[in-house]
Amino acid sequence: MPRRRKLPDYVSLKIPTYEPADNPLELIFDGRSLEIAYKVLEHIKEHGRLYPDDYKEMFKDKSDQVLYFRVIKKMLALKMLRISSDKSYILSDGFSNRMETIAKLWKFQIGDLKDLW
Repeated sequence: MPRRRKLPDYVSLKIPTYEPADNPLELIFDGRSLEIAYKVLEHIKEHGRLYPDDYKEMFKDKSDQVLYFRVIKKMLALKMLRISSDKSYILSDGFSNRMETIAKLWKFQIGDLKDLW
């Protein structure tokens, strides 16, 4: 029986202070892992899903394959992706729900309750 995938307990977000980010992926990934995250996102948008063995065709280099699994784990932990019934990865809106919850918590913290109810 395969071992259950362990997702990270937390993921660091880099929030720019002077200029807003162009893409939410830039808040989470950087360098080569950002390029891999873009490739994963474009593949899913083009084909509708990403099957577990598709990474072998997308990334020939062994180091890119290792980064691919790290990127997938982060995206699953942040609810950017979810696993469908056929064990493929599909896009999810859970990340936007989490960010909306954080925004509501901040509004509650500063006392701006008119927008919350």
